[in-house]
Amino acid sequence: MRSLQQGDPASVGPYQLIARLGEGGMGTVFLARSPGAGLAALKLIKREYAADPEFRARFRREITAASRVSGLFTAPIQAADADASQPWFTTAYIPAPTLDEAVTAIGPLPEPAVRALGAGLAEALQAIHAAGLVHRDLKPGNILLAEDGPKIIDFGVAKAGDATQLTGTGGMLGTPAYMAPEQIAGSKDAGPASDVFSLGGVLVHAATGRKPFGERDEAALLYEVMYGEPELHGVPGSLHSLLAACLAKEPARRPRLEDVLTRLAPADPQALLSPALREAVRAKETEAHQVASRPIAVPPPLPRVGVPRRRVLGLTAIGAVVVAGVGGGTAAWALTRTEKSARPAPRGTALATAPPPAWTFTPPTALTDDAYLLVSGDVVLFGSTDGIWALDARTGRQLWTHDIPLGASDTVHGSTFLVIGGHDQLLNVIDATTGHTTTFHTNTDKISTGDIHGVIGNTVVLNTSGPKLSRGPVIAVDLTSGRTLWHYPAGTGTLDPTGAVDGTTVFINDKPALVALDPATGRKRWTYTWPTDLGSRDWDTFDITAGGGRAFGDFGGALQAVDATSGKALWSHPTDPKVDIAYDTVFLSGTDAIFKGTDVRAYDQATGTPKWTLYGPEPLAGLGGVAVSDGLIAAAFGGYSGYPQGFFTARTDGRLLWTHWGPATALEDWAVAVAGSSVFATDQRRAYCFRAGG
Repeated sequence: MRSLQQGDPASVGPYQLIARLGEGGMGTVFLARSPGAGLAALKLIKREYAADPEFRARFRREITAASRVSGLFTAPIQAADADASQPWFTTAYIPAPTLDEAVTAIGPLPEPAVRALGAGLAEALQAIHAAGLVHRDLKPGNILLAEDGPKIIDFGVAKAGDATQLTGTGGMLGTPAYMAPEQIAGSKDAGPASDVFSLGGVLVHAATGRKPFGERDEAALLYEVMYGEPELHGVPGSLHSLLAACLAKEPARRPRLEDVLTRLAPADPQALLSPALREAVRAKETEAHQVASRPIAVPPPLPRVGVPRRRVLGLTAIGAVVVAGVGGGTAAWALTRTEKSARPAPRGTALATAPPPAWTFTPPTALTDDAYLLVSGDVVLFGSTDGIWALDARTGRQLWTHDIPLGASDTVHGSTFLVIGGHDQLLNVIDATTGHTTTFHTNTDKISTGDIHGVIGNTVVLNTSGPKLSRGPVIAVDLTSGRTLWHYPAGTGTLDPTGAVDGTTVFINDKPALVALDPATGRKRWTYTWPTDLGSRDWDTFDITAGGGRAFGDFGGALQAVDATSGKALWSHPTDPKVDIAYDTVFLSGTDAIFKGTDVRAYDQATGTPKWTLYGPEPLAGLGGVAVSDGLIAAAFGGYSGYPQGFFTARTDGRLLWTHWGPATALEDWAVAVAGSSVFATDQRRAYCFRAGG
């Protein structure tokens, strides 16, 4: 343990740094004090990695996955911030020597102690692999010998099973003396079996005090790992065949961890805790207490290096030439994009685990199609094409049921649910409390109803389709009489038009234009043709939202705001041009427009000023995967693309609350809804209610 050095920060996030514990290839580990005066080990990632956005994305996924690791023989992650100028994470501080320190100070371990060590490490690796991680850098320096058993640490270099290497193009992740041949070769097969190889090498070191392939320069060492035989002289005879099997060159020839545990039995945990080790633990505890008790010296700053003024002026001039050369309009857009990028949201609670559900509801028969949720007051509507169930939002008790199917565009109007379903796609108005249903036969003109765009007063606006699913007009239906009030002809887009309403206007979004209609007559007020030169995607825009005198939509790779009265553009922000997100969506909350694309970000509705950005621990889900209220956000992730699934919750100020992990079924992911302080979710099998808290 060393004092803070020149250039070290005095604090990171809410943690005060006390001393240096060590330094590795990816960052520095500090002894830190939490706001509650607890001690933690904090790893601060180096700036060169922090500058790589791909590294940040992988780091975020891996830290979130690592937070799911639990077990007696691991040091769990407590907090993390992947969006800080230098990403960091903390684990509980364990005052104990590393295996490397213990072997150096005490000497090789006897056979019973090696068995106890191997059993603890194998169990820890099982927990790591169960979370979808591969450690990839198991070595004596990453193993603590605590009084209650060995602890594997440094999940910051663990690797999520679906991610690419973290060390950059062509880099290897691991320590050559203990890394598996497939890691050296850069093989995609460097999975859990590579940790078994490292485990074998670690146990050889514990039993003999030597590295498994000797002391050589790095090039020679890598060759020996790839093609040479391990040095097992001094390994107890009872462990020789097991460690030789763990160090097999081919991953398929290595034993599974459960087999390793079987072959290490019987393993007595007390055999590892020798008097010498107890003394080493006490020495670490005393050192930590002494360091944490004395006044903390502020680390000295780095020396200031003067920059000649002419150099600064030269850079400014170059910048001016670049801006001037691209033209006035484009320059203004470029400056806006550069100077007003979204501020990452605070992530201090990003890794919190969801509370237990307040209740769950399982339908009497398994669902055969994608499930959805709607909330009206104290009633949650849960269902699919198999039917619907109304549940008490407070208790989960079933109130009533109906065989009408529930779909993605069905909506809530006051104390009623508006559901398209039944023969000829009828419009059903269902009382939320009683389940009493009024059905309107809107197919009198040989058309069937489709997506609902919204309700103004007692008028519902929805799509229609004709024979053989041909596109019909957008219609307005009176909810009192069921009479069709007006028709608006569909455009030429390849997809059905989307729409939205506010208190005075109906907005129909049909490529390539947004039109504003009078809600009483259906007459067109204005047309706004979406510009496509703000982004790089040219396709139909998807969901739009209206409110506060503005309409919002993502078209051509840019989120755009349009004045509801005049139809004039107000502001725009490019969205992700690299990923084909089929369900970009905009929500309104307070004074914010919240856009869900590859991430979730908030803009001021009036000015377009970016406020915050939230990233999912895995790629965000599609249709039905995001819900927003005035206070809460829930967003689903993972699913059809093969990633781990679940959803996270946040406040609408961008402050993350917690994450729930769990698989969903069918082709869709989790569907979510929010109301008050409750988050309702379905994994396509049952409905859940969580209380948001925090």
